[in-house]
Amino acid sequence: DGEMGLNPMNSKVRVAIAAWPWGAYLGEDGMKNGVRMMISSWKRHDPNIMPPAAKGTGHYINSSMAKIEAIKSGYDEAILLSPQGYVSECTGENIFAVRNGVITTPPISAGALEGITQASVRSIAEDQGVDYQVGHLLRSDLYIADEAFLSGTAAEVVPVRSVDERVIGDPGPITTAIQSTYLDAVRG
Repeated sequence: DGEMGLNPMNSKVRVAIAAWPWGAYLGEDGMKNGVRMMISSWKRHDPNIMPPAAKGTGHYINSSMAKIEAIKSGYDEAILLSPQGYVSECTGENIFAVRNGVITTPPISAGALEGITQASVRSIAEDQGVDYQVGHLLRSDLYIADEAFLSGTAAEVVPVRSVDERVIGDPGPITTAIQSTYLDAVRG
């Protein structure tokens, strides 16, 4: 009858909800001035081993290992690459690169999750007349980006200051406009 174990089909538990107060996920300074990122030595799950689109509890071990690696190395957050070497996502956020006025974010085929905040960023960008595309990114695309930022439920919209010690710089105009509009919407 409703046993737990490796076979979840008979479990009566379908949803668990946890709630607690949480400040700025990547810090107030990160929200204002941007975060320092590193490409993790850990890779995102291979879709034929563990489907990245599944939000299963065990999947977060991958993100936890990458986050610990980043913090111990002096960074704020980690970027995971797909098994094929494309930028996938961060430990709990989608990533966006801005180059020549165009926002690019990785596709789900690279292991990126489709998210509500990601969809909000797309809507805001389109409302502001900013070109938005989904496409593969290499780590070198992040190194030469004019701007970069993250989005996620906990993180909200956070500028990226640098990737692997390659300075992107202060939050740019596209990042700042999207962050401002997003925060106005979610905070009333």
